[in-house]
Amino acid sequence: MAGLMVGLIGASSLTLAQTKTESLSQQRLEKLGQEIQQRETTADNLAAQVAQTRKDYTVLQRRSVRLASKIKALETDIEATQVRLVDLRAEEEVAARELRLQSAGMAEALAAMQRLSQTPAATLMAKPENIETMARTALLFDAILPALDAQAKELRYKIEQVERVQSAIRTDQSALLSRQATLDEQRQEMAAVMAQKKSQQRRMSRALDTERKRIAKLTREAKTLEELIARLAAPKESGAVKGEYADVGKPVESLPFEIAKGRLSLPAPGVVISRFNHRQPDGQRSRGIRMETTAQAQIVSMWDGNIAFAGPFRDYGQLLIISHGGGYHTLLAGMARIDVDIAQWVLVGEPVGLMQAAPLKTTENEEKTGNFKPSLYIELRRDGRSIDPLPWIAASQRKVKG
Repeated sequence: MAGLMVGLIGASSLTLAQTKTESLSQQRLEKLGQEIQQRETTADNLAAQVAQTRKDYTVLQRRSVRLASKIKALETDIEATQVRLVDLRAEEEVAARELRLQSAGMAEALAAMQRLSQTPAATLMAKPENIETMARTALLFDAILPALDAQAKELRYKIEQVERVQSAIRTDQSALLSRQATLDEQRQEMAAVMAQKKSQQRRMSRALDTERKRIAKLTREAKTLEELIARLAAPKESGAVKGEYADVGKPVESLPFEIAKGRLSLPAPGVVISRFNHRQPDGQRSRGIRMETTAQAQIVSMWDGNIAFAGPFRDYGQLLIISHGGGYHTLLAGMARIDVDIAQWVLVGEPVGLMQAAPLKTTENEEKTGNFKPSLYIELRRDGRSIDPLPWIAASQRKVKG
């Protein structure tokens, strides 16, 4: 009997233990189910947030491209107006000088005629020889008057010419002030857009932290630009940003860079002042071209691409490297400010930086005349090798000085 009781108690304890175990398992399952549900909700919220971020960022991208196009047109127009004003002032100076000379000659002739006209006729007829002088004077007047009339017409033309030039100068000066005011407004609007983009980028910045650290390490280790580009492009060094924000801003349809030859626009209004393979003061050959820009010019991307590098590098100063796929990279150096970050996607025509208000160094002559402009260095590379960028620029944009 005692054995039976022990058996029953043992069975009861086993049943209770099993029940307790099943209860704990059920609790764990329920808790796990709740966690899964929470994670799914979080994932859905994150997906919605990422989708909205993509949408918002794309809107900002397109808006910045449109603004940059307007700013570039205004900067080009202002530059042309300033050049035209210089020409008009030179024309005004020449016309005014000619007017002064002609006025002086005319004044002398009129003064001589006035003196003759003031001589009394009785004085001329007092002596027989004066009658001959009087006759010659009359003939002289007959000969001079047509010439004086022609001079008077020429003088009137010169006066009208000076007035036309001065009127054109006033018109251009007024237009210049108006365009400059519009440009300032557009730049302020662009600054607001760029601030919004920066805010979006900060939201995505955690996804870029690893990439930034990698780039910083490469920058410290790379001794030359060629080495930096090679390391950026190396598969083992590929730091393609992973995560939900990796492709924000990436063009939906981007044409291959190969077809861009002869179609690219310069990154800013201006003229090329140094060609590819040009011998530099240090004796080295240039691996890119250098262009003169307007002060504070907005710099834009020449083609769709991904920012491979953005920041100071060796003696290049602020350097921007944009990867366009297919082994092509554009390099831009000389900007006062870079407005994009590594791993960021940019559209063709999207703002990427800003030139300085004036060069860091100017010659004494430039300081006196105020005739100084910042310059931007542009390099194009294919599979790491420098190639001449000029044939890739649209013919209408290939303005070369000298």
